[in-house]
Amino acid sequence: MSRERQAQWTQRLERLQALRERFMAAHNYHRAYEAYLSIQRVYDCWADEMFRSQR
Repeated sequence: MSRERQAQWTQRLERLQALRERFMAAHNYHRAYEAYLSIQRVYDCWADEMFRSQR
């Protein structure tokens, strides 16, 4: 995986984590949980791309 692509994934995850933190601070736990699930999906996509590129 290129450094540019890795930076894109990192930026995406940082934005989602910041969003989740804002929801938690606002006591909007349902939305925070949805953001958490989105983060998990991004990690799954990142792993698929990461290991697919190593073949």
